[in-house]
Amino acid sequence: MTIAIIGAGLAGLSCADALSAAGQSVVLFDKGRGPGGRMSTRRAQTPVGECRFDHGAQYFTPTSPDFAAETERWIAAGAAAPWTGDFVTISPSGDITPAPDAPRYVGTPSMNAIIRHLAAGHAVQWARRVSSIRGTPGARTLHFEDDTREGPFEAVIVAVPAEQASDLLTGCAPTLAAEAAAIQSAPCWAVMLAFDTGLDAPYDAAQFSEGPIAWAARNASKPGRDGQETWVLHASADWSRHHLEDRADTVAAALTEAFAPPVEPDYAAAHRWRYSQIITPAPTPAAWDKAAGIGVCGDWRCGPTLEDAWRSGRALAAQRL
Repeated sequence: MTIAIIGAGLAGLSCADALSAAGQSVVLFDKGRGPGGRMSTRRAQTPVGECRFDHGAQYFTPTSPDFAAETERWIAAGAAAPWTGDFVTISPSGDITPAPDAPRYVGTPSMNAIIRHLAAGHAVQWARRVSSIRGTPGARTLHFEDDTREGPFEAVIVAVPAEQASDLLTGCAPTLAAEAAAIQSAPCWAVMLAFDTGLDAPYDAAQFSEGPIAWAARNASKPGRDGQETWVLHASADWSRHHLEDRADTVAAALTEAFAPPVEPDYAAAHRWRYSQIITPAPTPAAWDKAAGIGVCGDWRCGPTLEDAWRSGRALAAQRL
């Protein structure tokens, strides 16, 4: 029989890679219309032409030999490349200092290229939102919002944000559901800006230690981009929390004003990441409920980085095998 994975983000695909390499049959279902998740890239028609924005995860820095080796495989496949540029930190008083030197990598020509590359090796069904997991251990079925269903499956792996995992697991794996329900995530508003002329900014990416903006990046400075003057702003967790239910156009205007570009943007839009970054992860990188035939993985299990998500998927595969 086949193992079903709910969620085709980095954790789900990492788990699928390891299971498939061990000879397991795997199929993935994802609610998104295409590859991305938190590594999504927004395509938008603007007055300066079609633009692409990495409005979720910005880059990653491998810290372990295994993930460094995986990164090299993505680079060899043309799905990732180093991001070099001027990285700075900005103090509350406005002082600009170079950021600590570290290798930074991005997907090419966009962040979702990595997910697209990994998904190409698997059976992935996009735009399939699972509403419930039913059946018995060893013969689970997935029921979808459109009243269709798939299965039976030998096992089910849930690789979605904790808040969504809790809802799916409540009726079939209550212990895992309780762990997911205990997780808290910080939100983040992202703003995408496009200009018809280049901005004379003294950096390509900046981390702000205070104020409504936590991060600002010249999206066009990343390798493989089209060269259009596009920027991505990420609001701080506190600001995002206080303005969580604001209208997107109101948020775009407020954060653009805080960014204070020398010219008005020709395009401005905002996207709300309701579950952006894990505050306190679960106690283990992954969890497998053998009696229920259900496992969970994701960055909420072990930390907020892309490497954490990848590591969690591998950890669950090791438990399942």
